[in-house]
Amino acid sequence: MTQTENAHKIEQALNLVKNKESKIYFLTQDTKGRPAAGVTYIYELVKFLNDNGHNAIILHEKNDYKLKSDEEGMGIEEWLGSEYANLPHASVESGGLSVGPSDFLIVPELFAHVMEQTKDMTCTKIVLCQAYDYIFEMLQPGVQWATYGYNKAITTSEASKEYINSIFPNIEVNIIPVSISDHFSPTDKPKQPIIAIHTREPRDTMKIVKSFYVRFPQFKWITFKDMRGMSLEQFSDGLEDACLGVWIDDVSGFGTFPLECMKSGIPVIGKIPNLKPNWLKEENGFWTFEQNQIIDIINAYIKTWLEDSVPTDLFNKMNETVEPYTSTNQHTAITNIFNKLVGELTEDLEEALNKFTVKEEN
Repeated sequence: MTQTENAHKIEQALNLVKNKESKIYFLTQDTKGRPAAGVTYIYELVKFLNDNGHNAIILHEKNDYKLKSDEEGMGIEEWLGSEYANLPHASVESGGLSVGPSDFLIVPELFAHVMEQTKDMTCTKIVLCQAYDYIFEMLQPGVQWATYGYNKAITTSEASKEYINSIFPNIEVNIIPVSISDHFSPTDKPKQPIIAIHTREPRDTMKIVKSFYVRFPQFKWITFKDMRGMSLEQFSDGLEDACLGVWIDDVSGFGTFPLECMKSGIPVIGKIPNLKPNWLKEENGFWTFEQNQIIDIINAYIKTWLEDSVPTDLFNKMNETVEPYTSTNQHTAITNIFNKLVGELTEDLEEALNKFTVKEEN
């Protein structure tokens, strides 16, 4: 390719960036309609970017991604709503990934094999890290994100950013916080003897339920409700009725379930994960490092709840904890970070174009 042709290509890319016509691909795990907080987060980012004039696209590896319900269960439409199912979607399998110097490719930390496959692509490459525990899942020993040209990252919290920079100190990490949906809110309805439980591993749910009933048979009339596999509306409605939330997720990078409980006015009992989230404080819930202690804490809380003597200060602390996690704060962060990314790309393209112009003049 001649210098003139290169200059023309860069000029085209620059015009695309300035006109907000850059493609912003978000590679997304296909959960086949099974609700997952990490996927919800990506859809929120893509929706906001499109609502504000960007060309953001949900990208799947395979072409059989599930947008609508079938005989096997929900799709994105039933899980999050039609406005999310109607967002632009594409798949690598069907040739939907087409990038140039004006475009962005955002890949979750788990997809290191995709980072390797895309290392030679001439676009801005970014890692989206929501689950720190998956960083090394697919990376070969001694390999870093930067090895494949991924020098930038987006994550959800300061704790996660600090961890990423402790292992990849040369990666530029930006934070886009999680937002807790307004579907979750306190209700004046009397709470029922229902415990909403959410664990990463189903066996942990059953272990707690069975051991609680064995240890405290006087509370067999208490119902445990497994909160996995629900649509957003079903999930929020289920929390409205519960008197307590129980959470176990050792490898959580953030933890939305406790905040959804707090926003619904429900105290939380949980096991402190390996990477303690910034929002988790001693006074805003009942936390333990020992999973076997959880059923004893549940027993103590239920007794307090039945006596109507749960401290009011606990609910005040819960409200303070969840207050920052609004869509407004998330949208502000998305706007600032993508304006910065677009600005940096614009400068890089203008600099490259100027170099070619100077060469031609000489």
